[in-house]
Amino acid sequence: MNIRTRSAPSPTGFVHIGFIHNAMFAHALAKHNNGKFILRIEDTDQKRFVEGAAEEIYKMMDEFGLTPDEGPVQGGPYKPYIQSERMKSGVYLKAAEQLVKKGHAYYCFLTSKELAELKSQDKERKAFRSIYRDVDTSKALERIKKGEQYVIRLKVPENEKIVVDDAILGRVEWDSNDIDDQVLIKSDGFPTYHLGVVVDDNAMKITHITRSYEWLPSTPKQILLYKYIGFTSPVFAHGSLVLDPDGGKLSKRKGNVSARQFLVEGYLPEAILNFLMFLGWAPPIERKHGEKEREIFSHKEFIKLYDLKDRQKTNAVFDRTKLLWFNQQYISHKTPEDLSAILIKWLKNYSEDKTFNERIEEDHKAGKLKFKLILVNERAKTLVELLDMLKFFYVQPKKVDLDIKQLKKVKPVLKELFNDVYSLIEQLENDEKSWTNEKWASSMKALAEKYDLKTGDPFMLLRVAITGGPFSPPLFESLQLLGKDEVLMRIKEAMK
Repeated sequence: MNIRTRSAPSPTGFVHIGFIHNAMFAHALAKHNNGKFILRIEDTDQKRFVEGAAEEIYKMMDEFGLTPDEGPVQGGPYKPYIQSERMKSGVYLKAAEQLVKKGHAYYCFLTSKELAELKSQDKERKAFRSIYRDVDTSKALERIKKGEQYVIRLKVPENEKIVVDDAILGRVEWDSNDIDDQVLIKSDGFPTYHLGVVVDDNAMKITHITRSYEWLPSTPKQILLYKYIGFTSPVFAHGSLVLDPDGGKLSKRKGNVSARQFLVEGYLPEAILNFLMFLGWAPPIERKHGEKEREIFSHKEFIKLYDLKDRQKTNAVFDRTKLLWFNQQYISHKTPEDLSAILIKWLKNYSEDKTFNERIEEDHKAGKLKFKLILVNERAKTLVELLDMLKFFYVQPKKVDLDIKQLKKVKPVLKELFNDVYSLIEQLENDEKSWTNEKWASSMKALAEKYDLKTGDPFMLLRVAITGGPFSPPLFESLQLLGKDEVLMRIKEAMK
């Protein structure tokens, strides 16, 4: 079988990280089987349409390595790949009207007020049935000719079992008496999701619908549509839900869920994907007794291993602490050259702080940035943290606070120690033979002994003076990269 999967988002706002999660699985299923991954924009809900949202979807899919084989940008044999454009051909209305002729759908003239009243009066019924369900079609057409507004509804059969053999969940059954007579064509002429997705998936030859469990209630309605229109039903695969740690839905109210915002916060796309893999998938790798579970998988490895049989039914938890761990692993294992390029790209695309971007870019072009990154890459958890750790290289601290607990023992001899440290550095030459770590460490140790301090006290004073705080990358290497003149200038400023 030539496997064809798809992602079909609605352009209604920011790109939810849950969309990336589902798209990743659909993409992997296609790529693992040498198939095609398709992107379709479902924009028939015009009330919720957000300008620029579709472009954001394209951008995020590219960023996460999920660029489709066919779609609005790439084109393809089944274009257009935007529903509002497909609607112009009348394909959805034609399908709905055929269903009416076959007796599987009907015209409904209920107003919003009448619909609400009908639902409130018939609370005992499990599923909605319109009073127009059995009205003669010819009479309905007469009302339409007179200009009355209408919708077209699916005529769900009574007392039937609707069954799907889900590729993840197994056999699932529904009682048709529990299924609403779903609207297929709205009063504005646009199709609803249920009709649009069936017509388009058939037209685009989609073979596998892989999505999260929350879409399972839509399945029986779509199965009926496939059957009544005469289409071959694709394989359905409903994966587990992704929940917040408290067990609720992954929503913006409980923390960031925007794919772009994770990138803005300095998470690497490949680290996010690696984290998302484990939310509903178990790698088919046998472990020897006592062997630690492997957690780091590249996107390429994931695609090679992926199979629907390894998807999990239990709901997954979006543990942000674990995501942070993945990100740190990826940052720490990047080569300095690669990390330098990644940081520059991130600065251009996502950094809002432009104060020292130009200087960092100059360092990157000159091949100097990588030496600074070597000092911090194993400690930084995000690119934002990485940038913060590098900041003192490019921006001199405006005001150094020497009244901190780490300098408590130094305060009585602060001025004298400062002068001695300044003189020590002033005597050093800007070459590796003169400014060695061993010579530097022994000289600073001698100063500590001179003032009856701990060995680390002179180092801490210099660290605060140079970087603006008690925490920094390795001090000696940082001083070397800053250069003698810059170091002396900063000591002078801190002494004021």
